[in-house]
Amino acid sequence: MRELPADFFRTPHAFYQQLRAEGPVHQVRLRTGVRAWLVVDYDAAKEVLRHPDVHKDPHAPRGAEARRSAAGGSGVTAVNPRLSLHLLNSDPPRHSRLRKLVTPAFAPARMEALAPRIVAIADDLLDAIDRATGAGPVDLLAEYAFPLPITVICELLGVPVEDRARFREWSAAVVDTPMSTPEGIRAATDAIVDYFDDLVARRRAEGLGEDLISQLLLATEEGDRLSHDELISMAFLILVAGHETTVNLIGNSVLELLADPARYLALRDDPAGVTPLVEETLRHNGPVNVATLRYTTAPVHLASGVIPEGELVLVSVASANRDERHFASPAAFDPDRGTNGHLAFGHGIHYCLGAALARLEARIALTRLVRRYPQLRPAVDDADLRWRESILIRGLLELPVVPVGTPVVR
Repeated sequence: MRELPADFFRTPHAFYQQLRAEGPVHQVRLRTGVRAWLVVDYDAAKEVLRHPDVHKDPHAPRGAEARRSAAGGSGVTAVNPRLSLHLLNSDPPRHSRLRKLVTPAFAPARMEALAPRIVAIADDLLDAIDRATGAGPVDLLAEYAFPLPITVICELLGVPVEDRARFREWSAAVVDTPMSTPEGIRAATDAIVDYFDDLVARRRAEGLGEDLISQLLLATEEGDRLSHDELISMAFLILVAGHETTVNLIGNSVLELLADPARYLALRDDPAGVTPLVEETLRHNGPVNVATLRYTTAPVHLASGVIPEGELVLVSVASANRDERHFASPAAFDPDRGTNGHLAFGHGIHYCLGAALARLEARIALTRLVRRYPQLRPAVDDADLRWRESILIRGLLELPVVPVGTPVVR
């Protein structure tokens, strides 16, 4: 059974490349003590992500048994159970029902309509950087990549933007599990439940509006509606997935740009190049390392072997997106390659519902940044960058930059 190397969170791709050379699927033990099967190649990843005998519901008997077994009987997570009723923790037919109810709220046209507001948020944040730092170093994650998507999510959900610091703290406790205690996770998720219980109660009492909570309260399909706890759980999923992915997509994209000044200048001169650049970042250094936990309800026969029944399964989309058998020269960052079929947003029925919004926010964030700071440069060497210790998320703890150059004043 393989153990994650000490430098895994900083340089996971060296480990993944070694595993891919040995085979598509491996038994591993995480630092939390959890044992699972890790899928590292592209074809096996796609097969597992859509396999009918690979499930996600943590409340199902098989799911509970697999989690207890993999953790040596201690349990895997302390998340409040009321937050486990969302799409990512559901299997058909319940998943199909939930997706049908919430999909209209994330229609691409509805997301694209947010573009002018996202541009305004990005420009306001850049104005604040100008006022606070001049040409001095700034943590681009703290001052730009984080507040942009969390502001969008706060406005979508209809919650006060001043609560975004609490949202960030709660989300980090859930996502950065190697750095969190079960008590910390439970405290954060209990606080989220209390917050959204109160928010939904206020919406019902004060009247519904155009925000996402109101839209989910109104959502119907053949007379069916989300239950109260399903709505709370969906709000939690939107909060965590809706900003964590985008924060790190923006941060990782900027890191890729800073690695090649010519690429940065090319985007400044031709903003249309942002779309392939974001797609290549999603493939090369995407914000998701390993997809959320799954388990087998029967032996899963793959072209490369069999994963037994009742086992936990982790699919590394980060590794699959650098599979040498699927992508030419996968370690190279090449926006011109025509990156088709990457798995950064998943595959199959659990494909990310918010993918269109994440892409839109990243494109706007990058184009407004290079327009404002045509000669942005890193403030530290790559070796001094610190990465989050999260199995799920691939992202930096901070991204110090120097906003130099003659800005384009709006």
